[in-house]
Amino acid sequence: MRRRDLVIYTRFSSDMQRTESCDDQEREVRKWLAQRGIEFTGEVIVIRDEATSGTRSDREGFQKLLEMIQAGQVAILAVDDQSRLTRGDNALSLIQDLVYHGGRFLSTSENIDTNESGWQIRVKIGEITHGETVRGLSAKVHRGQEGRVLADGSAGDFPYGYESYYLDDDWQQQLARRGPKPKKGIRICEDEAYWVREIFAWFVEGRSIGEIARRLTKQQVPKGRRATSRGWHPQQVRNILTNEKYIGLWRWGETKIQRDSQGRKKQIPVPVDQIVVRERGYLRIIAPEVWARAVARLEQYLDRYGLKPGQLQRGPKPPTNPTTHYPRSLLGGVLRCGKCGQTLWYKTNGNRRYYQCSETACNRCDQTLQVRAELAEEAVLAAITRRIAGWQEWIREVAIQLREILQSKAETLPIERMRLEQRLTVVQKQHGNLIDTLAEGGKASSGITARVVELEAEQQCLETRLQALARPELENMELPTEEWIREQLVDWHRDLADHPKAARAIREAIERIEVRAVIPLGKRRGYPELVLHFQSWELLRKILAERLPPSVGMFLPETLGAARDETEVLALGEPTTMDRLAPQIAEWRKEGITWKEIVSRTGMDLNRVWIAHNRYVQAQQSA
Repeated sequence: MRRRDLVIYTRFSSDMQRTESCDDQEREVRKWLAQRGIEFTGEVIVIRDEATSGTRSDREGFQKLLEMIQAGQVAILAVDDQSRLTRGDNALSLIQDLVYHGGRFLSTSENIDTNESGWQIRVKIGEITHGETVRGLSAKVHRGQEGRVLADGSAGDFPYGYESYYLDDDWQQQLARRGPKPKKGIRICEDEAYWVREIFAWFVEGRSIGEIARRLTKQQVPKGRRATSRGWHPQQVRNILTNEKYIGLWRWGETKIQRDSQGRKKQIPVPVDQIVVRERGYLRIIAPEVWARAVARLEQYLDRYGLKPGQLQRGPKPPTNPTTHYPRSLLGGVLRCGKCGQTLWYKTNGNRRYYQCSETACNRCDQTLQVRAELAEEAVLAAITRRIAGWQEWIREVAIQLREILQSKAETLPIERMRLEQRLTVVQKQHGNLIDTLAEGGKASSGITARVVELEAEQQCLETRLQALARPELENMELPTEEWIREQLVDWHRDLADHPKAARAIREAIERIEVRAVIPLGKRRGYPELVLHFQSWELLRKILAERLPPSVGMFLPETLGAARDETEVLALGEPTTMDRLAPQIAEWRKEGITWKEIVSRTGMDLNRVWIAHNRYVQAQQSA
């Protein structure tokens, strides 16, 4: 026969309440059962949930109770108050399940007994009452938090890089006595703000989000007061890069909690007119120009890895290999096979690093040449260095053209500002009209909401561009001189010592590098030869864009008259002495010169001379 128990369930909601609350509830339940003369000869089981909300269904004790109910193991379920069992909208259905499985429900303080008729009405009224209590408390908490936000105080919504502090000097005395808690403000936490600036700087200079997360983890950077694990996750870095609070724009109340009948909750967006927006310039950590560059890079991320038309929401497949954009090696993704045109893969074998055609493994390319990574990387960097040092005439020509272009752009600034201001006025008016319509009770729709979001994004973009155009360096723009350009080239070359920087710079400056095999006549293997193809202006544009102020650098043209395509051939080896002298040895033999004399002239032994001659002659004959 199945064992059936009497279960006393107790719970309290917050860790700020007395831990003895469960003991008090159990005592009152036992006392009430004794007064009602309810005797039970089976086992009495007490289930407790401490410091957990009654709106949640994932309570450990509550889940254990549900399992017992479904198994028909509960004869009587007694609680001090129905709200102890649940504050959700599932109280009636839960108790009905208990009765269905042969159980009995007792709420001692409310005198609810499922053995009495009409218990369903009393349970339902309690369900509605307890639910409205939670919703009313939520509304009051929301109202109080909104008031603190409007007063530029702390509502607990500050991210990494900020901290709260007590505004009153006697806050300790206020905490010690009964009554309202002392007010808090928000300020920049310099220890954390330093790393926020570093994250933006790394991202703007071209490092990937994953690489930044790994660097922060490696340096054991603290994650803040809410951290539950030590390592940094890429999503945490992304949250920092997309948080407008770092530029002084604080939004509050963009979402609210929605619960289902089981107490599960999710965040849903609220109408735009209910969002509180505060301008807090004194809390700005990131400069607007740095923010604008970060936003531009994030948009590139979205274009590259975002959801594409026709793809499912469960996750888009990246259209390209991430290692193409964030390679593990200096030349990974740049080297191309000169025979089949495919990318060379970066491989390691112990301490040996090399590149090899990706089609070789599947026998679709017969160029099995392996390019030593150290030789190829040193040769490419040396070639770029020679180009930078030898660009004297070209730099002079570029400096003249660049000065003319920037001067012309600076003269059109007033017209550009006027155009942006006019468009901003139109956008603000359209946005205001939509908000007024919604505020007056107009019918909201997905189309109107999308249009509001679109106008807000355009407004922010226009304001950012106007702010950049209004910066003082544009009024007194110092045009780049030939000496200044040369200094930047030298500084940029020093940066090539940093592997990730060099890899990104090479990708932006070099179109491709073809790898060809140089095989001497008569041999099967030879040495690699690299053919560099790069565009000179793209290289210089990359260098200058990093060093000019963003508001000035945005005027750099996409093309320049002095630009030209550059090509350079780099040999990563040389013919052996036998290969180099083989044609001469064959010629000498035709002239009748003896082997002894040839050995004397070449300095090689007779065996090597003979092999070189025969290999070369046989190759000529077979050709």
